[in-house]
Amino acid sequence: MAALAGLVAAGPWPPAARVAAVRLGVRVVATTAQLRKTLGVERPKGALVLEVESDGPAARAGVQAGDVLTQVAGKPVGDAAEILDALAGRKAGAEVPIGYVRDREARTATVTLAPARRRMGLGGWWFPVPEFGEPESLPRAWQRFQDRIERELRDLDERLRKLEKSPGVDRTAA
Repeated sequence: MAALAGLVAAGPWPPAARVAAVRLGVRVVATTAQLRKTLGVERPKGALVLEVESDGPAARAGVQAGDVLTQVAGKPVGDAAEILDALAGRKAGAEVPIGYVRDREARTATVTLAPARRRMGLGGWWFPVPEFGEPESLPRAWQRFQDRIERELRDLDERLRKLEKSPGVDRTAA
């Protein structure tokens, strides 16, 4: 319990939140070593393209469902979070080199990034930004979340202390 409270007291966690401003226009899933071998991918990781947004940036660059993305903006990628991390800080209209494998053949292309539907990254997780009016409200929302967690942890700690002081109470029963 003290460890959890220590995490909250230590400051913001995860240390940084990022908002994605661009998109490639693909839906991907991480690959396993066995799948990469089967698909002829000789890289240590890759993201299998499940779906390509019609007339999106990746489609215009020639990417197809079934391709395995191996590099985005010069960085090796293995899942959607790593792709978004590679694109962090880029603006719509920027040209980004990508590497991918199709039919056991390594290929490259240049993608012109499009504006994204707002997404936020916390640690390795990316998800649509909730109803924030502007990204500047994110720190306030994060602080409210931290405050709520601290209150819940204090309440839980108090309840556990009361249970510990009650002899004869079966604490293993659900």
